[in-house]
Amino acid sequence: MTGEQPINLVFSAIKTILPNIVMKNPVNKVTTEILPYRQYAELLSLGLDFNQKKMKLKNTLRAGTVDAFFGMGIYKTGISMSGQILNEDDQLIDPGQLYTDTVDLDNFTMDPTCVKLTESTFFGDRIRVPRQTLMDMNGVNKDLVRQLPSYQVKSGSDSGVSTITQTPLRSESMQNLQDYVYVVEVWVPKANAVVLIPDPHVKMFDDFISIKEYYGPDDGPYTFEILTPDVPGNPLPIAPVGVWYDLAQAANRMFKKTMDQADRQKDVMVFDPAQSDTAQDILDGADGEFIASNDPKSVQVLNLGGQRRENEQMTASLQNWFNYMSGNPDQMGGLKDDAGSATQADIMYSNANVGIEDTKGIIYDVAADISGKQAWYMMNDPLLDQVLCKRQPGDEQIQVQLTPEQRSGDFLDYAFTIIPRSMVVINPMIRSKRLIEFTTNLLPAAANTAMLMLQMGQPFDLPGYLTLMADELDITAEVQYLFNDPNFEARLELIMSAGPQPAGKGTAVTPAGVKQNHGFPGKKKIKSLSGETNSQRQQGGARAQEVHDGNRSTY
Repeated sequence: MTGEQPINLVFSAIKTILPNIVMKNPVNKVTTEILPYRQYAELLSLGLDFNQKKMKLKNTLRAGTVDAFFGMGIYKTGISMSGQILNEDDQLIDPGQLYTDTVDLDNFTMDPTCVKLTESTFFGDRIRVPRQTLMDMNGVNKDLVRQLPSYQVKSGSDSGVSTITQTPLRSESMQNLQDYVYVVEVWVPKANAVVLIPDPHVKMFDDFISIKEYYGPDDGPYTFEILTPDVPGNPLPIAPVGVWYDLAQAANRMFKKTMDQADRQKDVMVFDPAQSDTAQDILDGADGEFIASNDPKSVQVLNLGGQRRENEQMTASLQNWFNYMSGNPDQMGGLKDDAGSATQADIMYSNANVGIEDTKGIIYDVAADISGKQAWYMMNDPLLDQVLCKRQPGDEQIQVQLTPEQRSGDFLDYAFTIIPRSMVVINPMIRSKRLIEFTTNLLPAAANTAMLMLQMGQPFDLPGYLTLMADELDITAEVQYLFNDPNFEARLELIMSAGPQPAGKGTAVTPAGVKQNHGFPGKKKIKSLSGETNSQRQQGGARAQEVHDGNRSTY
């Protein structure tokens, strides 16, 4: 926006890395070691998936991951007031609204004397709230609420990222619509309490605005996302962008210097005053025109300024170093490949993928922690009533319901995980290739294996095996409906009525044929993406050759 970052390498790196980590909502898997509780665990998984789709948790995770690149991603999970009151057993209850949102590092507070996050005696965050909302809350010191100063853009510590797009004029306009104030909500684990105090940079009181018992999971409302190893003796992590920033600044300074040199580049004509008429004729002459001159050397064109090639090379070198320090995002995004061979390119991509997989693991653990907090509120909600859809084997779908009466066991009896690769979208070409390989190679081979196992008297779960392979290929949703055949029973009865048939000569569909051919003979070699690309190029060349040969035959 200001021209200070003509090549924003930090933005480019994050924009490339983020889609490789989070592209869709997570798929939850709730497990338990207690067998009678497993049905409820499955229902809880469906309920979490349903709620997280409604609240668009994917967008929250992406925003928190961007915060983690600049310092630390902080998520807060809890129950917000819904604005309506229900009468339940003669008690007025606010059903609340489950939420998970990010907390800006500018608004976050913690124990400044701790050396680990887990050892902090309190956590809190500053929030902007309408004054009337505080006045309507129970257990609030309303006299202190009335003394809180109204929200202003440039008041006290309010000079963080959020003020970039705000001006005092806009703040005054919003103030006329609704009176906002700043308060800090602090969670104190040892006291199991939540305290509300004013923003100490704006106003300080001798008493709390409110103090109440904390309602939520034992580990509190906050979830932290940290992408770098812990710093010994310090609770705050090293920001990944902080490691890249100096290289990004140096590359931009060199790029701006090169552009400034290019802007200063100019061609001027110098001449002997005695040859002024000749110089004017040259200036007015058309392209290719002949101009007579007694002394052509007295009129010359000088080239001044211009960028230097060394500066361009330095800029490219700084970009390469930035790419190296940030985990090779150019390789991930397919923007650059310095590999000399396909094998070297695969090695470079695998090395770049190690960092991505580590980051994925961190974010999946964060998402699982958020799901656990949300599940606590769902398990303790007396008004929970969710209608869900459960998919059965064979793509059959049944209606199920999640209610408080179905709760089994305690919250600590369950473990919460995120299904691997559930937050990543597969390229359509790769998905098509996997489906073709599954149906062409894996499915027939598995069917022959099942027949061999049956003849040997060895149990073999064919649907379970195919489901496992589909899960590994991440195509379960696409192939589940393949095993739903309404006419299967009729065809099976027809085959059984024919009775046993002679084995005859080994064919591709019999165990004898498999043995004779040292494996399933119907196996097809599936081209890789690079092989498919090369094949298409060769087909284009072949068509061009056919056209050329056709043109020659007409003469």
